[in-house]
Amino acid sequence: MKKLFLFFVFTVLVIQFSKADNVIVMDAKELPMAAQTFLRQHFSDKQISYIKVEKEFLSKRYEVMMTDRTKIEFDGKGNWEEVDGKHNHIPRALVPDYIRQFVDTQYPDANYVKIERDRGEVEINLSNRLSLKFNKKGQLIDIDEDD
Repeated sequence: MKKLFLFFVFTVLVIQFSKADNVIVMDAKELPMAAQTFLRQHFSDKQISYIKVEKEFLSKRYEVMMTDRTKIEFDGKGNWEEVDGKHNHIPRALVPDYIRQFVDTQYPDANYVKIERDRGEVEINLSNRLSLKFNKKGQLIDIDEDD
């Protein structure tokens, strides 16, 4: 009986994972309200090229591609996780104050081209090809140079 139950659970999981798929949409109204607000606040001067809705097992993710190739990734609730300007500048307002102060002091001529948040850590890429990673306490924990 236990083997039958495990087989049933495994089958249900396989079916659920096989139903995960992506959908391309053009209308920002398909995004959660938090993502719509974020786009209005920080990217009102840019036009959306497309929105990829990634349906996963129990959640969704959203990838918004702007016509200037800026890519913005949101979680299922519409919280931004990554903004990649593809070497174009991204809004300074997205960067936490402690990072702006550090960059303004150490690299005053650099601009922000990418930011990514993950579990309290923030990684920022600069126009001078440096990548800086900060922990949740605001401490610099890694510096890399992009190739």
